[in-house]
Amino acid sequence: MVHVTQLLLVATAVGTVAAGGSSKPPKKKTCKVPYAGKNKDSSPGILDTFTKCSSNAIIEFEEPYTYHAWTPMSWLNLSNVDIQLNGNLDLPNDIATVQQKINSTSNQPSTYATPWFYIHGSNVNLIGSKKKNYGQFQGHGQQWWDIGQRILRPQLATFNVSTGSISNIKVIKPVAWGFNIPGTNVKVSNHFVDAAPNNGTRDQTTSFPFNTDGFNMSGQNITLDGYYGHNGDDCVSVVNGARNIVAKNGYCGFSSHGLSIGSLGRNGAVHTVANVLFENWTMEGAVYAARFKSWTGGQGWAKNVTWRNIKALNVSTAIFITQNYYDQDKGPRPNNTSGTSTAIDNLNFENFEGSLGPNWTDGTCISNPCWNYVQGGDSTQSIIMDLYPGTATNLHFKNIKVHPYKKPYSATTVICDPAALAPGEQDTLGFKCQRGPYVATKIKGSH
Repeated sequence: MVHVTQLLLVATAVGTVAAGGSSKPPKKKTCKVPYAGKNKDSSPGILDTFTKCSSNAIIEFEEPYTYHAWTPMSWLNLSNVDIQLNGNLDLPNDIATVQQKINSTSNQPSTYATPWFYIHGSNVNLIGSKKKNYGQFQGHGQQWWDIGQRILRPQLATFNVSTGSISNIKVIKPVAWGFNIPGTNVKVSNHFVDAAPNNGTRDQTTSFPFNTDGFNMSGQNITLDGYYGHNGDDCVSVVNGARNIVAKNGYCGFSSHGLSIGSLGRNGAVHTVANVLFENWTMEGAVYAARFKSWTGGQGWAKNVTWRNIKALNVSTAIFITQNYYDQDKGPRPNNTSGTSTAIDNLNFENFEGSLGPNWTDGTCISNPCWNYVQGGDSTQSIIMDLYPGTATNLHFKNIKVHPYKKPYSATTVICDPAALAPGEQDTLGFKCQRGPYVATKIKGSH
C-alpha cells in the first residue's frame, strides 16, 4: 500500500496566482463549504457555495471533514478564486451509482472520459492541505479494479483554467484517469497519486488499475514541478493541442506506462504537439520510461520534445517510439491505406540510466498478442523504434546507459529498422539503427 508520507516535496508549494497588472487585486471573501454529514451528500451545499462565491473568494473545504460529492459537478466561470481543500472530497462508494450518474451528467467530456469535477475560470488556485491525511480526492477505485470493471468510468477532474495552480493535492484510489488540464498558464506542484492496488502487483491482471493516468495535458504553458505516484498508466500524457509543457522532478512507481506524447492521430486525425520537456524523473517498474505513440494513418506532427535525466529502474523498455500504433486485440496491423503518419521532428533523449526488468509487459496484457507486443522483443531492448518511413527527423539519443535484468550493459539491444530512417538520420541518431546490439555512435556535428 502506498503512503502519502512518500510524497516528494521537491517544489515549493504554490500560493495564490494573482492577475497581472499594477493595481491592487480585490480583497477576497471567505466562504466555508457546509458539511452535510457523515452519510449525506454534500453536493447541494458545494454547488451553492461555488455559485455564491464565484469571484474574488476563498472557498474552503474544512478539516477534518470528508465531503461526499456524490453528484458530478461543474464549478464554472470562476474568477480570482482560491479553492482550499483542507478537508477531503470523495466519490460515491458504489459502482452502479457512479456509472449511472456519469452517464447522465452534462459535464464536458475530456479526451478519454467525462470528469466528475469540471473546474473552469480564470485566476483559480486549487490548494490542498499540507497535512498527509487531507487535501485528498478519494475515488474508491479499488472495488472497480477488483472486478475488472472498465465501463462508464469517470475521469476524476478537468482543470480548464486560464492562469492558475494546483498544489499539494493527493489523488487516492481514483477509478481511472486523474486530472485533465486543457487550460493555459497553469502551475502544478507537489502532486501525489496512489493508484496502486492493495492486493496485486504490476505483473498481475487481477485488480490491475487500468487507465489510471496521473495527468492528461492538452493545454498551453503548463508546468508540473513535483510529482510522486504509483499508477497503472501514463504518469503524464501530453496530447493534441499541447504547447510549452514542462514536467519535472517526479517519481512514477508500480507500473507506469511512461512520460508520454500521445496517443496522436487516431482514425486519421490531424493532431499536433510542440515544445515539451520531461526532466529529472525516476521511473520504477514502468512498462516504458519515455514513450511516443501515434496511430497508423495519423496526420499532424509533434516537434521539439526532450526527455532528459531519466532514471529507469526495472522498466520493460526505456524508450519506445511508434508511429504505427493499432489495437492489437482487434486483429493484425492494418494497412496504412492513407499513406500518412503523424510526423515527428526534433525528439531528444538525453542521460538515461538504470536497468530493465525481466517482464516486457505488465498486468494490462489481456489480449493475444498483448497490446504492447513487438516481434523480437525479449526484455533486453533499451530502445524500440517503429517508424513510418521518412517521417521522423532529427531524433537524437545521447548517454543512454540502461542494461538488461541481471546482465551487463554489453547485453543491451535495440529494435530499429534502418530502412525507415529519413535520409541522413543515422548520422545524427546517436546509436546504430539495427535489430541487434545497442551501439552508441557519435552525433555528427556535435561537440
